[in-house]
Amino acid sequence: MSSQTARRPDNRQRSARATKAKKYTKQTAHVEARRDGKPLIFGWGGHLSHNEKNKIKRRAVWTSGVIFFLIIVLVLVGFWVNLNIVIPNLPITAVNGQNISQNEFRQLVAVKAQLEENKIKGPKGLTAQSDNLRNQVTAVQTTGNSLTTKANTLTKQLKSAPANQKAGLQSQLNSIKTQLSQAQSNFVTLQTQYQTLTQTTIPNEQQLFTQSQVGSESATWLQDNLLIQDWLAKQSSAVQAKVQPSAGSVNAAVRDMINSLPTSKNYNAFLSAARMNDADVHAMMTIIQRRTNMQNYLASQINSPTYQVEARAMTLATQPDANAILTQLRHGADFSALAKKKSVDTHTNSKGGDLGWLARGEYTLNDAQNVSGIVDNWLFDPARKANEISPVLKENGTYHVVQITAIDPSRPLDQGTMTALRNNALQGWLFSQRALPGTNVASVDQNKLNDSNNMPPNLPAAAPAASPTSVPGAGGVPGASGVPGASGIPGASGIPGQ
Repeated sequence: MSSQTARRPDNRQRSARATKAKKYTKQTAHVEARRDGKPLIFGWGGHLSHNEKNKIKRRAVWTSGVIFFLIIVLVLVGFWVNLNIVIPNLPITAVNGQNISQNEFRQLVAVKAQLEENKIKGPKGLTAQSDNLRNQVTAVQTTGNSLTTKANTLTKQLKSAPANQKAGLQSQLNSIKTQLSQAQSNFVTLQTQYQTLTQTTIPNEQQLFTQSQVGSESATWLQDNLLIQDWLAKQSSAVQAKVQPSAGSVNAAVRDMINSLPTSKNYNAFLSAARMNDADVHAMMTIIQRRTNMQNYLASQINSPTYQVEARAMTLATQPDANAILTQLRHGADFSALAKKKSVDTHTNSKGGDLGWLARGEYTLNDAQNVSGIVDNWLFDPARKANEISPVLKENGTYHVVQITAIDPSRPLDQGTMTALRNNALQGWLFSQRALPGTNVASVDQNKLNDSNNMPPNLPAAAPAASPTSVPGAGGVPGASGVPGASGIPGASGIPGQ
């Protein structure tokens, strides 16, 4: 019997794990240092590893962000600098090469506008004065009406009173007549003042309280201020002390401006709206005070007797005409005859061009319509001699030939002329300075002059339209057409207007 090795059944079931199909996943190791040969930008960078490329990308992103941020900051800073430093400091005009900045112009406009508003609308301004006068007129009218009623009552009593009472009643009536007469006089005076203030003074001030008026005047004042300062620098300390404003006077002027602000306004609100600080206000007030002091000083120098010249002049329309006249005069032609025949000045040609005796500034004030000092400067040059004839002098768009016929170093000056010259002392001096050889006053930049950014919010573009003003008390008193007690009172003899 043969033996056999026992075998396990071939059909036994294998385990699920043994029979599960095996899956294989191909994995490629990512090596950061490997070069893939792909360019990074514009064909460049193929030699860099993946890690190096990532570093460059991160740096590029951060750099771009920083640059973008810096550009925004620079734009904002540049805008601020341009708006607050560059533009404000651009010159609006210049005097002898000294620039006057737009910022300085804006500040003076703001201060001058506020001073003018104070004058019109301040607690003691013109509007307040007109309100006060209106109240006074109404009060006088009320008093007149009351006195009229009393007079009428006394008149009736007087008619029916016994003889022994008539004297006393008549005395009372006479007293009331006197009071009515005084009330009438007061009424007329107050009403006239009210009409003048509301129909003339206030409208005239409102014409000055406009952007064009204050702006133009401020630009001119800044030019004048440089001329004054240049002149002062060459004067003695005694003269400088009379013209340069002290800190105390400037402080007082600023305090007065603050105290005169309209009740609806305060100083901080003014500074904020004007984009100024207190130091700016003091600087502008110094300019205003210096100008006032200069006028006072120059006026004090005009006295009688004074240096005067006797002169005659011809005015010609063109340069060739003036040149021809000058040639004839230098060859001995008669000045008076030529003036009568050729001068276009209708005020003097019939007199042979005679101007009479002139003090310094008088020609500028009267004959040059206070707009130029060219002829005046020639007449009063210390080098002038009697019978000297001027070159052709261009002034006010016309051409002048002038001759000095006599010189008096100490000639009396009449009071009227002296007063006029004193009142115009600064203006005449400024025209003289502007006309000096070498003085260069640049024209004002009209774009900056009219820029709304340079105008304070309280300064109107134009004056208000004129409107009729009602007169208080007009027609409010019986029989008096607005004049209390003027008539209608029986027996009130002696009352004006009865």
